[in-house]
Amino acid sequence: MELIAENFEDFINQVLCAAAVVSIIIGYVQHGFPDGLIEGTSIMIALNIIIIVNSGNNWMSEKRLADLVKLSDKQYVAVFRGSTTESETIDANDLVVGDLVVIEKGMKVPADMIMTSG
Repeated sequence: MELIAENFEDFINQVLCAAAVVSIIIGYVQHGFPDGLIEGTSIMIALNIIIIVNSGNNWMSEKRLADLVKLSDKQYVAVFRGSTTESETIDANDLVVGDLVVIEKGMKVPADMIMTSG
């Protein structure tokens, strides 16, 4: 509903809505019930199409932005687990107690940890 309400902040959409209401009233007064509503209803249909398309585009844009933010929060780190001598790359959220993290220059520290050498 918020995405639909945002469309009415646009001046053009406000003018189209007012024009539709005025056209319906004037058409009804001048031509009667069925014939007087044609122009105003056409404007309302066009306004609904504009609102549906704009709301859909805004929803898709917000969804893509949320996905990008979610991806940017991920941080991969190289760790040594157990007694292996080869490091493996994992998501920082998957760190557990006992992992030895390889920290390099300019890297964010992914968790609270004890530095063993450096």
